[in-house]
Amino acid sequence: MSDHIWNVPKNLNIESLSDIPLSSKLKEVLIRRGLTNPKAINNYLNPQPLPESAKHFPDLDKATNKIINSVKTCQSIAICGDYDADGMTSTALLVDVLSKIKGRPVPFIPSRQNEGYGLNISLVNKVAKAGIKLIITVDNGVSANRAIQHANNLGIELIITDHHKINCNLSNIFALIHPDTTPKDSPYRSIAGVGVTYILAESIANTFKGRDSLAIARDLLCIGTIADMASLTGANRYWLKKWIKNIQNTECIGLKGLMKNAKIYNKSITSHDIGFKIAPRINSIGRIDDPKLIIELLLEKDESKLSEKLSTCEEINKRRKFITSSVEKEALKIVTADNKYINSFILLAQPHWNPGVIGLVASRLMDKFNRPTAILTSDGEGNFRGSARSPKNFDIVEALNSCSDLLEQYGGHSAAAGFTVKARNLMKLENKLQSISNNWITNKENLFRLNPESNLSFNDINTKLLEDISKLEPFGINNSKPIFWSRGCEVLSSYYGYLDQLILKLYQCGKTIEAIKWGGIKDKSCLPKKIDIVFNIETKSTKKGIIPLLNIVDINKYSEEIQFKINKRKYRCMLDNNNTIIIRNQENDCIKYVLGNKEEYNKFTKSNGTYIKELIDISISILGVNINT
Repeated sequence: MSDHIWNVPKNLNIESLSDIPLSSKLKEVLIRRGLTNPKAINNYLNPQPLPESAKHFPDLDKATNKIINSVKTCQSIAICGDYDADGMTSTALLVDVLSKIKGRPVPFIPSRQNEGYGLNISLVNKVAKAGIKLIITVDNGVSANRAIQHANNLGIELIITDHHKINCNLSNIFALIHPDTTPKDSPYRSIAGVGVTYILAESIANTFKGRDSLAIARDLLCIGTIADMASLTGANRYWLKKWIKNIQNTECIGLKGLMKNAKIYNKSITSHDIGFKIAPRINSIGRIDDPKLIIELLLEKDESKLSEKLSTCEEINKRRKFITSSVEKEALKIVTADNKYINSFILLAQPHWNPGVIGLVASRLMDKFNRPTAILTSDGEGNFRGSARSPKNFDIVEALNSCSDLLEQYGGHSAAAGFTVKARNLMKLENKLQSISNNWITNKENLFRLNPESNLSFNDINTKLLEDISKLEPFGINNSKPIFWSRGCEVLSSYYGYLDQLILKLYQCGKTIEAIKWGGIKDKSCLPKKIDIVFNIETKSTKKGIIPLLNIVDINKYSEEIQFKINKRKYRCMLDNNNTIIIRNQENDCIKYVLGNKEEYNKFTKSNGTYIKELIDISISILGVNINT
């Protein structure tokens, strides 16, 4: 049934982690993620306090003193952000903190439709017209070479805070606060734009002895970090582990309103809530409307002014969903009509596509085909603006670096980037990107592999396991939800939900659990009566309390006998009713091994070397036999 190949994991010995108070299945997961000793796991579960930021960011004290002087002398400060959730939370965060210490911050956000990404000449001119002599960029600036030079010519000083790859000369700015300026082993290396902004805001607040001014900043830090899909390691994990649970009690009334609209108010907020319910509502505004609306909402202090702003935000979010769906359908038609795209790099350009949703569509096509993807639309001046997304291990900015001679500008990070290309260079760019991606793609097998981390029977799924999974939160990039697999699940019932998701009731080991599969099965009549599944575990609130819900990643038809290869030789294995593994080779010769019989196992390995041991170990793994339960 599945297009994916499952890399079923071998069983692990977890005896060295006997003192770790986690379910055995989660210990397997953590070992596979490189956490192989108690100290590493304890540091993961309870992240250590961060080092003093001023010791890791060389220009931090310099920038802080400059800003404090501007506050004390009542000078206005331009906060130049960006129109995505990372940029807008960064902008609101710094404006909020500076306002609380009696500063005079003025937010400036570029128009996605008219100005494009980040600091630009038009924005600098607006700052100059307002008589402001200091710009702080947040979540942008390191690729704004022309705008920086223009600001210099106008006598405007710049403090750049950003996390995107630096691809221009920044010697002519006052200060740079960027993860790349930190030591190579710094926990700050993976922070998002909002994290860099928070570092600066915290330094300012500490100098003013106003740490109380950081309450909303911490909420916005968590939201922007998740929204930008930053790696949840180092400082990001420390911050979110410490503060994400406080979001439900936020002092930001605009954020409270967004949570109410998303129907997640008065509950413990998770990274999933942020990524799928809060962040899209923030992003929608900058994608297709005026991003100033979300800045005003996040900074609003008057309850009486909230209702209209929130209603507008919801309408914009609905409109964004419709536009995204329309562009995605059109893009999919183009891809499926020309199979060459599925073999290399997906690059699609249509002049009428809304620039605010091309990043979302690129992400969805990348997920669907597991290919680096760029979606482009016209800027009306002979150029195409593109938004690109890439799968794991394909660095999209490095690819664009190789094409820099064809690009007008570009920027981003390894998984996501934006760029501008002249229409006449579009075909050359596509050919070059496909050539680069051909070097990355070796064959279809390598692209469609799933890596379950532990075999899980339904009788392993209990309250203890659910509690332990929550200890691994927050989940996101580089700290994904544990992915399990299970064999022989009987399908008791199936139907489609109102969002076209397949809802299943599955039975195994005397236990019935509800499961959901999003997409991929158009006709449930082809669903076998017994299936193997790869899945994550979520929870569902019911009148009976919290119960598990399986989020199915992939489905295969169950078979009692499984084939495998070693050294190009084919074998078959099965587990009979007497708990005996039966292995047959191509000549139908048979080996039988009774599970748990260590004496017999040792006899096999002594008489036949390691080869029989390998046959048995592989059979135990692919048959889903649990030895650590």
